[in-house]
Amino acid sequence: MQRADIKQESRAFRLFKNSINSEKTLDRYCYSLDKFCEYASLSYDEIVKLDTEELQIKLEDWIMSMKQTGLRRSSIRTHLAGVEKFLDINRKLYYKKVLHSLITKDKDLGGGGKPFTNEDIQKMLSVTNKPRTKSLVLFLSSTGTRPQALVDPILRKKHLVDMQNGCYAVRVYDNSTEGYWAFLTPEARQALDAYFSSRKLNGERITDESPLFVNLAKHAKQTNLTVENMYQMLAKLYRQATIEREKIGNRYDKALTYGFRKRFNTILKINNEVNSNIAEKLMAHKRGLDGSYLTPTREECFKEFIKAIPELTVSDSERLQIQSKIKDEKITKLESEKDKKISTLEEITRQLSERLQKQESMTAEISKIHLKTKETMNRESDPSNPHYPDGGPFDTRLVNLEMKEINDKSMVIFDTEFEERIEVVLRKDKVYCTLDKSSTCKHVLFALGNSNFYQLLKKHDINISLSTVN
Repeated sequence: MQRADIKQESRAFRLFKNSINSEKTLDRYCYSLDKFCEYASLSYDEIVKLDTEELQIKLEDWIMSMKQTGLRRSSIRTHLAGVEKFLDINRKLYYKKVLHSLITKDKDLGGGGKPFTNEDIQKMLSVTNKPRTKSLVLFLSSTGTRPQALVDPILRKKHLVDMQNGCYAVRVYDNSTEGYWAFLTPEARQALDAYFSSRKLNGERITDESPLFVNLAKHAKQTNLTVENMYQMLAKLYRQATIEREKIGNRYDKALTYGFRKRFNTILKINNEVNSNIAEKLMAHKRGLDGSYLTPTREECFKEFIKAIPELTVSDSERLQIQSKIKDEKITKLESEKDKKISTLEEITRQLSERLQKQESMTAEISKIHLKTKETMNRESDPSNPHYPDGGPFDTRLVNLEMKEINDKSMVIFDTEFEERIEVVLRKDKVYCTLDKSSTCKHVLFALGNSNFYQLLKKHDINISLSTVN
């Protein structure tokens, strides 16, 4: 590691530093750059003074030496990224493609590929009585966050939001373009609340600015739990719990913190009910167009998280209670939906019955109108009838009537024999002939025989009495 005063004096380093936005990225890149400087036994300024051939040879030799130590492809590329950034910003020429062609694919499967199981996490919880350790383990199990989520920025109580179903929402990477919502299961929330309570009992004043996880060691430089503190805690816990972890190369098959993240990802992805795009958001992944354009709300993310709570819950008894509750809620919902459907069907049946009765009544009424019309016309056309043509020589006959026009409130009839226009109108609750000043004349009977006029009566809910129609 080069001294701070040398870094300040080096223009090459100042260019490098000013080209990087994130402090965490700068720390990571500085570590890689210092590793290369140490390997090459050169300072920053000496590196930028090398000609292309000398620089290329040193870079190639460094990559080959890292491969010989057993570093995996991803680790070598990570180290090289910081050095490439330094060389690019200082406008140094080198053969990038040649360097990357030296970083060949790993021949074995590598470590870190297995998730922790429920049994693993149950073992961890069984060997500790410390509220901080328990809450941290369940926090990682429930959120699947990366280690840096604890400190970038420091997670504080103000980042917690009460949610329904006894859960917490946690704002991770707050005030950052990388920010997203993670959530705690009821089980994880209970553990975190118990941890807060234990801190209060020990005299700590918990405020919104209090870190979620603290480091109260006497000589601690920071009051919050650092990533390094967490690594030490977890490594010790795994040994105490005798968690089976197979070492593959320089790594274990179950990574120190990413074993929780692998478990979280697996649970979300195999649950067909969880929206896959929102599952990516809960993992803080940014892939494809959805990574840039999909911006679900906290409630939308929580709606999908709820679906995975039973599988994310570590305790078998807690999980059974949740599953039982979900089952009861489904039964209640199904019964409610069944009752609603029955009520709907009963209402439809009632409406159909009323319509049928109304239709039958109308059919009977229309039949009576037709019968009355037929009887009247037969009587009018019978020469043996002493009153032929029905009522005297000046009486109207149905056969001479024609419909001229009809509107929403009346019908105009024309009598071809007497060449008269007669209007049959709707008045309040009855049909009325303006010529005869009657509701029972033949003009009314003629109008009722017209299907359009009859529907008009029904539209205005007007009843008729055929017994009084002449």
